[in-house]
Amino acid sequence: MFLELADLLDLAGELPFKSASYRKVAFSLQNLDRCYDKLVKAGEFEKIPGAGKAIKEKLIAMVETGQLPALEKWRNHEIAIFYPWLYDLKLKPRPLGILIKKLEATDFKDLITKLKNHDIGKLTGQSRETAKIIINKN
Repeated sequence: MFLELADLLDLAGELPFKSASYRKVAFSLQNLDRCYDKLVKAGEFEKIPGAGKAIKEKLIAMVETGQLPALEKWRNHEIAIFYPWLYDLKLKPRPLGILIKKLEATDFKDLITKLKNHDIGKLTGQSRETAKIIINKN
């Protein structure tokens, strides 16, 4: 859930430190030697690297409800329509988000059309590479 939240934040162009925090805690949770819910219930947050105050609140909510309210919010955001492409096309979220904003795309079809009509050479770095991948796969 934290990795998905980080990807959605990057896709939306939110501040990188937020997504970095969520990624850090996601990797920490994956590498724990015991279930995170037991640590949360015991209040042993110091054993979860990256679990600061805001993350602690989210972990408690996850344990108590099985959901992450911040993730639900972002799943309902208009940018979430592009989320499946991250895995289907193996794209990085931030460059894809930059393309979406730059071209003011509203959905997949719109982005593909705008990319095909755009001078890809004017794009830079990862945005250019992302555009090439999208065009080649569609």
